Amino acid sequence: MGATRHVVLLPGFGVGSFHYDAQLRDGLGDDDDACCVWALDFCGQGASWPASDEASRDGSLEGFAYSVDCWRDQVVDFVRDVVRAKDGVYLAGNSLGGFVATYAAATTEESLVKGLILMNATPFWGFVPSDRESLAYKLAPWRGELPAPSWIRAPIKAYWESFRSEQNVRGLLGLVYANKERLDDALVRQIIEPTDNANALCTFCSVVWSPKAAMSFDDMLRRIGAREKELPVALVYGKEDPWVVPLWGQRLKRALPHADYYELSPAGHCPAHECPSTTSEIMRSWMRYVETARANGASPPSGTTDGVARRIDGSPRNIFERIDAWRAANAA
Repeated sequence: MGATRHVVLLPGFGVGSFHYDAQLRDGLGDDDDACCVWALDFCGQGASWPASDEASRDGSLEGFAYSVDCWRDQVVDFVRDVVRAKDGVYLAGNSLGGFVATYAAATTEESLVKGLILMNATPFWGFVPSDRESLAYKLAPWRGELPAPSWIRAPIKAYWESFRSEQNVRGLLGLVYANKERLDDALVRQIIEPTDNANALCTFCSVVWSPKAAMSFDDMLRRIGAREKELPVALVYGKEDPWVVPLWGQRLKRALPHADYYELSPAGHCPAHECPSTTSEIMRSWMRYVETARANGASPPSGTTDGVARRIDGSPRNIFERIDAWRAANAA
């Protein structure tokens, strides 16, 4: 029997499809339907690397950059040419994966994406401007194209070795994981293993120096909001995330008022890995709602049976969030 639902999971920066082990193992379908779950490693992360260990230096990848535009193209090509779902796919992304999922949904044909699930999506990426006419772009000494020049690799190498060390990886995870039990030795090894690839340093340099997306996150949201046929969107956000704090989720909810906002607590930056059963339940029930009840005006799921996830309206709850909401309202 063919799958009636296709879900493509996109990971955050520095991790890979292994971050979705629970969803890949247990699935995201119901008893009465068939769901195909896919997880994609972005180029230069996880297990997605050039076939040749010297590919970034022998000229076969000359001019290629590990940019967010590259990852957006990768996702669109994967959905279009590999998944080939007749009715479109759900794109679900965490952190960087959420940014890329939003970018893909905003810039490809509407039939390709039937729903968007954002898990603590980062609202920005990159430092070098993408505007080729800007002075900052023209003055940038390098824009991430391979091969990475030696004057970039040499000074960054020492930092890179420290950045990918077990101590640093464990420390960074400890900052953003509310559920410390999920921060185990296996996860740390899975994150560090791809950095042993011969291309890893060049890739890291390219990521850091590649230009921003050709479209801002706000413009992506505006384009999605202006679609003739409203794109279903779910926000599945860990409340205790110190990076993408609730203020960012509230901004996204204001930009897409029709989005269904689910807050998980306790949960940090990576809800699908920190709270896998809760995240899977809310994804599963929300997709069922989109497919069977949303068109009839029914209410979306109110939360999960374990009480960890609940649907909220995204209203500001502290002084900083209220100031941000006030500034947004007065800038409109």
